[in-house]
Amino acid sequence: MSRSRRVWTVFGAFAAVALGCEPPATHERLYEAEFGTKPPTRILVERLPDAWEVRNGTERIVMPQEGEGVFRVPVFGGAWVGAWEGGEWSGFWVDSLRPNDYKVPLVMRPIAAAAPSPDRPVATSTWRTTEGTLHLRNRGDSAWGTISTPTGDYRYLAGTLRNNLLTISTFDGSHLFRFDALVDGDSLVDGTFLSGTHYRTSFRGARISSKMPAKWESSFQLPVDSVLSFVGVNTRGDTVRWSSEGLALRGKRGAVVDVMGTWCPNCMDETRLLASLASDYPELEFVSVAFERRDDEQALRRLAQFRREMNLSWEVVLGGRASKRDAAAAISALDTVHSFPTTLFWPAAGSGVPTVHNGFNGPATGQGYEVEVEVFRAELDRLSGRSENR
Repeated sequence: MSRSRRVWTVFGAFAAVALGCEPPATHERLYEAEFGTKPPTRILVERLPDAWEVRNGTERIVMPQEGEGVFRVPVFGGAWVGAWEGGEWSGFWVDSLRPNDYKVPLVMRPIAAAAPSPDRPVATSTWRTTEGTLHLRNRGDSAWGTISTPTGDYRYLAGTLRNNLLTISTFDGSHLFRFDALVDGDSLVDGTFLSGTHYRTSFRGARISSKMPAKWESSFQLPVDSVLSFVGVNTRGDTVRWSSEGLALRGKRGAVVDVMGTWCPNCMDETRLLASLASDYPELEFVSVAFERRDDEQALRRLAQFRREMNLSWEVVLGGRASKRDAAAAISALDTVHSFPTTLFWPAAGSGVPTVHNGFNGPATGQGYEVEVEVFRAELDRLSGRSENR
């Protein structure tokens, strides 16, 4: 079999799993997007009217057309820019969040229809790797899962497991990741981790016994001050001086301060959870403090765009540059910021003990995300005083 036929066969099988093991209504709408990394990073996309839809396993990211040959990346900005050349679409991913006109070549080719294969059981496995804990599922040639770390996860990864070669990738709008490794018994060997065109390192791992179920635990740290305060700039360019001392005067029982960055996919997942819960807690004050790759007017426009796209009911304030050290210096109650996001659950004076939550396990982790939802709901109940009445 030629190399090109092997590629189409592999991605035909991948498409069946990515679509929930049901054949698509029209195969001609499915494309392989190939980014110009070395080796290439490939993901599955669907061609929609006036849009591309990225398919990272079960995740869907719709990129609407906003001009001739321009498709906008939601939340994170940037775009796919290109044109049709025969039956292929050729261009670049332009990342507006990175400096020096960062762009990656991109070609999209239609995937030939693959004959449906009989249902096979889904195999699950867990691997301790150089990047974190790989939670992998596979059916036939198709593979999907995520890699979790103490501070967050690599979100939705999907690809193939063929002839003992594992290749899984993702494009989430901010990151372009590719992992590959040979499966040698209970080991992952001779592997590579690529992040866009700017980062490359080795990747390897060892299988963890199935008798050891994954442990999903939220991470907390102790605050170093009894008062929480920061100074930032809101999206209108006004200086904001925020302090927990005024919570009771503002009629609030507590505050949720989200230390994050608009460039951070884990922050996006955590902010979405907060947005889904906030309306249930009108007695709490919510605010996001962003640490960005820029600290000028362009950063303020990014914050305004992020607030609109995430449909947030609270202020997003620029706290400084995207640095853990700068974030720790800006937030009075923290001596260290271990990760973005960091979430502070802060009671009004005299009404409880504050907690600081590090990192976030997003929806791609499944059970890990369920644990996070329970933890966040419990913290909000505690701040609002509802847990006292149970």
